[in-house]
Amino acid sequence: MLAAHPADLFIDYYIRHNRFIHEQKLNLTPDQKNKLYKYLLWNAEPENRTYRYDYFYDNCATRVRDVMIKVFGDSVTFDDSYITTDYTIRKLTDIYLVHQPWGDLGIDICLGLPMDKQASAFEYMFLPDYIESSFDHAQINGTPLVKEKVNVFESREEVYPRSIFHPMNVFVLLAVMSIALSFWDLKRKKLSTWLDGLLFGITGVIGLLLFLLWVATDHKAAAYNFNLLWALPTHLAAAIAFYKNPKWLKKYFLTVAVISGLTLVLWPVLPQQLNLNLIPLVVALFIRAVVQYRFRTMTA
Repeated sequence: MLAAHPADLFIDYYIRHNRFIHEQKLNLTPDQKNKLYKYLLWNAEPENRTYRYDYFYDNCATRVRDVMIKVFGDSVTFDDSYITTDYTIRKLTDIYLVHQPWGDLGIDICLGLPMDKQASAFEYMFLPDYIESSFDHAQINGTPLVKEKVNVFESREEVYPRSIFHPMNVFVLLAVMSIALSFWDLKRKKLSTWLDGLLFGITGVIGLLLFLLWVATDHKAAAYNFNLLWALPTHLAAAIAFYKNPKWLKKYFLTVAVISGLTLVLWPVLPQQLNLNLIPLVVALFIRAVVQYRFRTMTA
Protein backbone atom coordinates (compact mmCIF):
# COMPACT_ATOMS: atom_id res chain seq x y z
CA MET A 1 0.00 0.00 0.00
CA LEU A 2 1.25 3.44 -0.91
CA ALA A 3 1.68 5.82 2.02
CA ALA A 4 2.58 9.52 2.03
CA HIS A 5 4.75 11.11 4.73
CA PRO A 6 6.41 14.52 5.18
CA ALA A 7 9.90 14.55 3.67
CA ASP A 8 11.60 15.53 6.94
CA LEU A 9 10.27 12.42 8.69
CA PHE A 10 11.50 10.24 5.83
CA ILE A 11 14.95 11.86 5.85
CA ASP A 12 15.27 11.66 9.62
CA TYR A 13 14.33 7.97 9.60
CA TYR A 14 16.92 7.14 6.94
CA ILE A 15 19.68 9.07 8.69
CA ARG A 16 18.95 7.34 12.01
CA HIS A 17 19.20 3.98 10.27
CA ASN A 18 22.37 4.95 8.39
CA ARG A 19 20.84 4.76 4.92
CA PHE A 20 22.19 7.04 2.22
CA ILE A 21 19.87 9.61 0.62
CA HIS A 22 20.54 10.78 -2.93
CA GLU A 23 18.17 13.42 -4.25
CA GLN A 24 17.53 13.55 -8.00
CA LYS A 25 15.99 16.80 -9.24
CA LEU A 26 14.01 16.04 -12.37
CA ASN A 27 14.22 18.10 -15.52
CA LEU A 28 10.49 18.79 -15.86
CA THR A 29 8.58 21.77 -17.18
CA PRO A 30 5.92 23.39 -14.94
CA ASP A 31 3.18 21.62 -16.91
CA GLN A 32 4.96 18.26 -16.55
CA LYS A 33 5.42 18.80 -12.81
CA ASN A 34 1.74 19.60 -12.44
CA LYS A 35 0.74 16.51 -14.43
CA LEU A 36 2.97 14.29 -12.29
CA TYR A 37 1.73 15.89 -9.07
CA LYS A 38 -1.91 15.32 -10.01
CA TYR A 39 -1.21 11.66 -10.74
CA LEU A 40 0.52 11.20 -7.38
CA LEU A 41 -2.43 12.77 -5.58
CA TRP A 42 -4.79 10.43 -7.44
CA ASN A 43 -2.57 7.45 -6.66
CA ALA A 44 -2.65 8.28 -2.93
CA GLU A 45 -6.45 8.16 -2.74
CA PRO A 46 -7.75 5.27 -0.58
CA GLU A 47 -9.32 3.52 -3.56
CA ASN A 48 -6.08 3.72 -5.60
CA ARG A 49 -3.25 3.22 -3.12
CA THR A 50 -3.33 -0.58 -2.75
CA TYR A 51 -1.80 -2.97 -5.27
CA ARG A 52 -0.81 -6.62 -5.59
CA TYR A 53 2.83 -6.61 -4.53
CA ASP A 54 5.42 -8.62 -6.43
CA TYR A 55 8.97 -8.98 -5.11
CA PHE A 56 10.64 -8.25 -8.43
CA TYR A 57 8.14 -6.85 -10.91
CA ASP A 58 5.86 -4.59 -8.91
CA ASN A 59 7.49 -3.31 -5.73
CA CYS A 60 8.24 0.04 -4.10
CA ALA A 61 11.18 0.61 -6.49
CA THR A 62 9.54 -0.36 -9.78
CA ARG A 63 6.54 1.82 -8.91
CA VAL A 64 8.75 4.93 -9.20
CA ARG A 65 9.73 3.92 -12.73
CA ASP A 66 6.18 2.92 -13.67
CA VAL A 67 4.71 6.24 -12.52
CA MET A 68 6.99 8.10 -14.93
CA ILE A 69 5.99 5.77 -17.78
CA LYS A 70 2.27 6.05 -17.01
CA VAL A 71 2.37 9.85 -16.79
CA PHE A 72 4.75 10.65 -19.66
CA GLY A 73 4.54 7.55 -21.86
CA ASP A 74 7.11 7.26 -24.64
CA SER A 75 8.48 10.71 -23.78
CA VAL A 76 10.62 8.93 -21.15
CA THR A 77 13.30 6.56 -22.39
CA PHE A 78 15.82 4.57 -20.36
CA ASP A 79 19.31 4.02 -21.75
CA ASP A 80 20.42 0.63 -20.45
CA SER A 81 23.85 0.61 -22.09
CA TYR A 82 25.47 1.33 -18.71
CA ILE A 83 24.53 -2.16 -17.47
CA THR A 84 27.33 -4.54 -18.44
CA THR A 85 26.42 -7.55 -16.29
CA ASP A 86 24.06 -10.41 -17.07
CA TYR A 87 22.92 -11.31 -13.56
CA THR A 88 19.90 -13.39 -12.71
CA ILE A 89 17.35 -11.95 -10.30
CA ARG A 90 18.70 -14.25 -7.59
CA LYS A 91 22.27 -13.05 -8.15
CA LEU A 92 21.15 -9.42 -7.96
CA THR A 93 19.43 -10.18 -4.66
CA ASP A 94 22.48 -12.03 -3.32
CA ILE A 95 24.65 -8.94 -3.78
CA TYR A 96 22.68 -7.16 -1.06
CA LEU A 97 22.62 -10.13 1.35
CA VAL A 98 26.34 -10.81 1.73
CA HIS A 99 26.21 -9.83 5.41
CA GLN A 100 22.83 -11.49 6.03
CA PRO A 101 23.46 -15.22 5.46
CA TRP A 102 20.28 -16.35 7.23
CA GLY A 103 18.17 -13.88 5.28
CA ASP A 104 19.84 -15.02 2.07
CA LEU A 105 19.17 -18.64 3.00
CA GLY A 106 15.50 -17.93 3.75
CA ILE A 107 14.97 -16.22 0.40
CA ASP A 108 16.80 -18.98 -1.48
CA ILE A 109 14.66 -21.63 0.21
CA CYS A 110 11.28 -19.92 -0.20
CA LEU A 111 11.63 -18.58 -3.74
CA GLY A 112 11.96 -20.92 -6.68
CA LEU A 113 13.01 -21.14 -10.31
CA PRO A 114 11.59 -17.74 -11.42
CA MET A 115 14.41 -16.09 -9.43
CA ASP A 116 16.96 -17.70 -11.73
CA LYS A 117 15.70 -15.88 -14.78
CA GLN A 118 18.35 -13.66 -16.36
CA ALA A 119 17.20 -10.12 -15.65
CA SER A 120 16.87 -7.57 -18.41
CA ALA A 121 18.18 -4.05 -17.83
CA PHE A 122 14.58 -2.93 -17.31
CA GLU A 123 14.10 -5.64 -14.67
CA TYR A 124 17.22 -4.58 -12.77
CA MET A 125 15.11 -1.70 -11.54
CA PHE A 126 13.43 -3.76 -8.83
CA LEU A 127 16.43 -2.59 -6.78
CA PRO A 128 16.58 1.07 -5.63
CA ASP A 129 20.25 1.42 -6.65
CA TYR A 130 19.34 0.61 -10.23
CA ILE A 131 16.33 2.92 -10.16
CA GLU A 132 18.75 5.71 -9.31
CA SER A 133 21.22 4.70 -12.03
CA SER A 134 18.47 4.21 -14.61
CA PHE A 135 17.06 7.68 -13.93
CA ASP A 136 20.59 9.08 -14.27
CA HIS A 137 20.71 7.57 -17.76
CA ALA A 138 17.12 8.36 -18.76
CA GLN A 139 15.83 11.09 -21.04
CA ILE A 140 12.54 12.92 -21.37
CA ASN A 141 11.78 14.37 -24.80
CA GLY A 142 15.43 13.90 -25.73
CA THR A 143 16.91 15.76 -22.73
CA PRO A 144 18.35 14.26 -19.51
CA LEU A 145 15.61 13.36 -17.04
CA VAL A 146 17.80 14.25 -14.05
CA LYS A 147 19.15 17.79 -14.14
CA GLU A 148 20.84 17.79 -10.73
CA LYS A 149 21.82 15.34 -7.98
CA VAL A 150 22.27 16.18 -4.33
CA ASN A 151 23.82 13.88 -1.74
CA VAL A 152 21.57 14.66 1.21
CA PHE A 153 23.24 12.04 3.40
CA GLU A 154 26.01 9.50 2.84
CA SER A 155 25.85 6.42 5.02
CA ARG A 156 28.78 5.49 7.21
CA GLU A 157 30.62 2.26 6.53
CA GLU A 158 29.44 -0.36 8.97
CA VAL A 159 31.41 -3.19 10.55
CA TYR A 160 29.51 -6.45 10.40
CA PRO A 161 30.41 -8.79 13.27
CA ARG A 162 31.38 -12.32 12.35
CA SER A 163 29.34 -15.00 14.08
CA ILE A 164 29.89 -18.71 14.46
CA PHE A 165 26.10 -19.02 14.18
CA HIS A 166 26.35 -19.17 10.40
CA PRO A 167 24.14 -21.48 8.29
CA MET A 168 27.15 -23.42 7.02
CA ASN A 169 28.50 -23.98 10.55
CA VAL A 170 25.09 -25.07 11.85
CA PHE A 171 24.43 -27.50 9.00
CA VAL A 172 27.98 -28.90 9.00
CA LEU A 173 27.55 -29.62 12.72
CA LEU A 174 24.24 -31.34 11.92
CA ALA A 175 25.85 -33.43 9.17
CA VAL A 176 28.77 -34.46 11.42
CA MET A 177 26.34 -35.40 14.19
CA SER A 178 24.24 -37.41 11.73
CA ILE A 179 27.28 -39.30 10.45
CA ALA A 180 28.57 -39.97 13.96
CA LEU A 181 25.17 -41.23 15.14
CA SER A 182 24.87 -43.38 12.03
CA PHE A 183 28.11 -45.21 12.88
CA TRP A 184 26.92 -45.58 16.47
CA ASP A 185 23.55 -46.92 15.31
CA LEU A 186 25.27 -49.48 13.08
CA LYS A 187 27.57 -50.53 15.90
CA ARG A 188 24.83 -50.96 18.50
CA LYS A 189 22.28 -52.16 15.90
CA LYS A 190 19.64 -49.67 16.99
CA LEU A 191 18.24 -46.59 15.23
CA SER A 192 18.37 -43.06 16.68
CA THR A 193 14.75 -42.52 15.74
CA TRP A 194 14.57 -39.28 17.74
CA LEU A 195 17.07 -37.65 15.37
CA ASP A 196 15.26 -38.83 12.26
CA GLY A 197 11.94 -37.73 13.69
CA LEU A 198 13.29 -34.20 14.15
CA LEU A 199 15.27 -34.10 10.89
CA PHE A 200 12.55 -35.41 8.60
CA GLY A 201 9.73 -33.80 10.57
CA ILE A 202 11.22 -30.29 10.33
CA THR A 203 12.19 -30.63 6.67
CA GLY A 204 8.72 -32.02 5.97
CA VAL A 205 7.12 -28.92 7.53
CA ILE A 206 9.43 -26.72 5.41
CA GLY A 207 8.45 -28.71 2.31
CA LEU A 208 4.75 -28.31 3.08
CA LEU A 209 5.26 -24.55 3.41
CA LEU A 210 7.14 -24.39 0.11
CA PHE A 211 4.44 -26.40 -1.64
CA LEU A 212 1.71 -24.13 -0.31
CA LEU A 213 3.68 -21.02 -1.31
CA TRP A 214 3.78 -22.47 -4.82
CA VAL A 215 0.20 -23.65 -5.30
CA ALA A 216 -1.86 -21.73 -2.75
CA THR A 217 -0.53 -18.16 -2.97
CA ASP A 218 -0.09 -15.47 -5.61
CA HIS A 219 3.69 -15.27 -5.03
CA LYS A 220 4.82 -16.17 -8.55
CA ALA A 221 8.48 -16.22 -7.50
CA ALA A 222 7.74 -19.15 -5.16
CA ALA A 223 6.75 -21.46 -8.02
CA TYR A 224 8.73 -24.45 -9.36
CA ASN A 225 10.87 -24.64 -6.24
CA PHE A 226 13.68 -27.20 -6.55
CA ASN A 227 14.21 -27.10 -2.78
CA LEU A 228 11.33 -29.58 -2.73
CA LEU A 229 13.89 -32.19 -3.83
CA TRP A 230 15.24 -32.29 -0.27
CA ALA A 231 12.32 -30.74 1.65
CA LEU A 232 9.73 -33.30 0.59
CA PRO A 233 6.38 -32.59 2.30
CA THR A 234 6.02 -36.36 2.69
CA HIS A 235 8.90 -36.30 5.19
CA LEU A 236 6.37 -35.09 7.74
CA ALA A 237 4.20 -38.17 7.21
CA ALA A 238 7.28 -40.39 7.48
CA ALA A 239 8.33 -38.76 10.75
CA ILE A 240 4.86 -39.29 12.21
CA ALA A 241 4.83 -42.89 10.94
CA PHE A 242 7.91 -43.79 13.03
CA TYR A 243 5.57 -44.46 15.94
CA LYS A 244 3.72 -47.22 14.05
CA ASN A 245 6.68 -48.33 11.89
CA PRO A 246 4.72 -49.33 8.75
CA LYS A 247 6.40 -51.46 6.06
CA TRP A 248 6.23 -48.73 3.43
CA LEU A 249 8.93 -46.75 5.27
CA LYS A 250 11.58 -49.09 3.84
CA LYS A 251 10.79 -48.18 0.23
CA TYR A 252 10.22 -44.58 1.24
CA PHE A 253 13.73 -44.13 2.63
CA LEU A 254 15.26 -45.90 -0.37
CA THR A 255 13.47 -43.35 -2.57
CA VAL A 256 14.63 -40.48 -0.36
CA ALA A 257 18.23 -41.74 -0.45
CA VAL A 258 18.16 -41.87 -4.26
CA ILE A 259 16.57 -38.41 -4.62
CA SER A 260 18.93 -36.84 -2.06
CA GLY A 261 21.98 -38.47 -3.67
CA LEU A 262 20.99 -37.31 -7.13
CA THR A 263 20.31 -33.80 -5.80
CA LEU A 264 23.85 -33.63 -4.37
CA VAL A 265 25.42 -34.95 -7.59
CA LEU A 266 23.39 -32.65 -9.85
CA TRP A 267 23.63 -29.60 -7.56
CA PRO A 268 25.90 -27.56 -9.91
CA VAL A 269 23.70 -28.11 -12.99
CA LEU A 270 20.19 -27.80 -11.57
CA PRO A 271 18.13 -25.06 -13.29
CA GLN A 272 17.59 -23.41 -9.91
CA GLN A 273 20.61 -22.17 -7.95
CA LEU A 274 20.25 -23.82 -4.55
CA ASN A 275 21.98 -22.23 -1.57
CA LEU A 276 25.38 -23.86 -0.96
CA ASN A 277 24.84 -23.76 2.80
CA LEU A 278 22.17 -26.42 2.34
CA ILE A 279 24.61 -29.07 1.09
CA PRO A 280 25.49 -30.41 4.60
CA LEU A 281 21.78 -30.58 5.43
CA VAL A 282 21.07 -32.66 2.33
CA VAL A 283 24.08 -34.85 3.19
CA ALA A 284 22.52 -35.45 6.63
CA LEU A 285 19.18 -36.39 5.03
CA PHE A 286 20.95 -38.72 2.60
CA ILE A 287 22.98 -40.46 5.34
CA ARG A 288 20.00 -40.96 7.63
CA ALA A 289 17.81 -42.22 4.75
CA VAL A 290 20.49 -44.79 3.87
CA VAL A 291 20.76 -45.89 7.51
CA GLN A 292 16.97 -46.14 7.84
CA TYR A 293 16.75 -48.24 4.68
CA ARG A 294 19.61 -50.53 5.72
CA PHE A 295 18.13 -51.22 9.13
CA ARG A 296 14.70 -51.95 7.68
CA THR A 297 16.27 -54.29 5.12
CA MET A 298 18.15 -56.20 7.82
CA THR A 299 15.05 -56.55 10.02
CA ALA A 300 12.62 -57.40 7.21
